Amino acid sequence: MKNIFQGSTSINNLLLQHYPQIGLSNDELLIYLLIKHDQELVIPMPNIQTLVSMTGFSKDKIFELFHRLIEHKNATITRVTGPNGQVDAYDFSPMYEKLLDLVQNQSTDDVQEKDTPASANVNIDRSEVFNNIEQEFGRTLSPIEMETISGWLDIDHYSSEIISLALREAVLNQVYNLKYMDRIMLNWDKLNLHSAAQIQAYTAKREGSSGGHNSDDDHYSGPEIPFINFK
Repeated sequence: MKNIFQGSTSINNLLLQHYPQIGLSNDELLIYLLIKHDQELVIPMPNIQTLVSMTGFSKDKIFELFHRLIEHKNATITRVTGPNGQVDAYDFSPMYEKLLDLVQNQSTDDVQEKDTPASANVNIDRSEVFNNIEQEFGRTLSPIEMETISGWLDIDHYSSEIISLALREAVLNQVYNLKYMDRIMLNWDKLNLHSAAQIQAYTAKREGSSGGHNSDDDHYSGPEIPFINFK
């Protein structure tokens, strides 16, 4: 009986009222409540197996829920100091910033602006990037990898087409990690290649040059020289 009174978890009333409007599903809200305890914003990464036991969800579904929290910009990944040193953590500040923005802008026009086709297309592109990389890598992306990819889109402003081209280069070279893709895109930046069309033209030229390379003898265009055996 004493276990019933071990404590309680509070929830912000505005979050409870408006969570669907900031892009949270019921399952995502549940995951947040299960890991928050007495913390609101920055929460150390939980034990996935514990969440599996508590929710009955599969491990893949748990990862997918965290994936969507980051993808929909309701959380980011950061580092915090724990009892055993630095650990990865989820920062839910973006979720509360979206909630505050929603409350301050209750007009119909503002709500419609958030749901414009352009915004929907951005979310579709982001999902396609995640799915394409997971398919080519043959595994589920980690939360840190998802944060890296979101940084490419939101901070570096790489288009989904450029990321797909970098993925193609990585797959062709059988290097299945994001650091390699990042180096590829940084190299394109140094070459002032800032669009998918420029990169494709550069790649085609490079491949054509290497594929058509022959020795100097192959390019000899003078008269035929007979072979004479002096033995």
